[in-house]
Amino acid sequence: MTVASMVNLKKFQTNVATGSLTLPVVAFLCLFLWGITSYSQSWNQLISLAITAFTGYLMIESNTSFTLIRTRTLLPACIYCFLVSSLYFFHPFDWKLLVPPAFLLSLINLFRSYESNESATSIFHSFLFISWISWVFPPILFFVPLFFFGMIPFRSFSVKSIWASLLGILTPYWFLLGYAFCTEQMELFKAKLHPLKVLYPIDYSAVSPYEGVIACIITILLLVGTVHYWNVSYMDKTRTRVFLSFMSIAGLWATLIGILQPVHIREIMQIQLIIMGFLNAHLFTLTQSRFSSITFIVTFVVFILIMCSSLWMQFFNF
Repeated sequence: MTVASMVNLKKFQTNVATGSLTLPVVAFLCLFLWGITSYSQSWNQLISLAITAFTGYLMIESNTSFTLIRTRTLLPACIYCFLVSSLYFFHPFDWKLLVPPAFLLSLINLFRSYESNESATSIFHSFLFISWISWVFPPILFFVPLFFFGMIPFRSFSVKSIWASLLGILTPYWFLLGYAFCTEQMELFKAKLHPLKVLYPIDYSAVSPYEGVIACIITILLLVGTVHYWNVSYMDKTRTRVFLSFMSIAGLWATLIGILQPVHIREIMQIQLIIMGFLNAHLFTLTQSRFSSITFIVTFVVFILIMCSSLWMQFFNF
């Protein structure tokens, strides 16, 4: 690769990572991709689109509020929204689509507890969102130990915070128990508790070949972003380093859950996408090395191929 081509590649990388046109272009592509699947299917996919857009908004707010990436960029949200839009199996509405925004809201509240005088309130809300979304996706409770010990580097670990976390986990189920008791529908409460103790066998036949390929691609990109961040984390402020280091560990934790519980691969992939979006945006936005440029163009081509494969299967029912 010549010097001139490398310079042009770095310029293109910078324009995509920090340019003002990235969001409008991605928004247009997302609407186009959702419009194709919604044309022949139920309009309730508009709800799925709204949830995806809201998740993207939360990613933008997270980056702005906690300065996860030192340079102004909308790339994390663009990566997430583009890939979710490109993967047609995320389009039909399902209550489990609420997992990504609930996970983000839990993460945001955990971040707010960092060296806060009112950390117990943020911790309560963080665990409340995890507990609430466990009604539709029980495996999210696997993140409870991670978030619990995450209070230590966030310097919010105290007796008060411990009680707040336990109260946050129990509150949704207390309300559900009260409702079931008052309406004499205890079966409803038992039905919500039963999935909490169910562990599915490791059976990869539950994952389609296409889903398996996509999961591998997302995992590889996540690992690349994670390893890179661990190598350059010393350049960030302590606060940012704690946030992104915890996020990278959460990504690895999600990957482990996906390996052990492949039946939940779609929900796990969306959590991976959120974390991968932040870590890879950090790589592409703040690093101008030869490695980052080559990784960027490879990732860009992979994203285009994912979109084209989705369009191919949509039009030809492959």
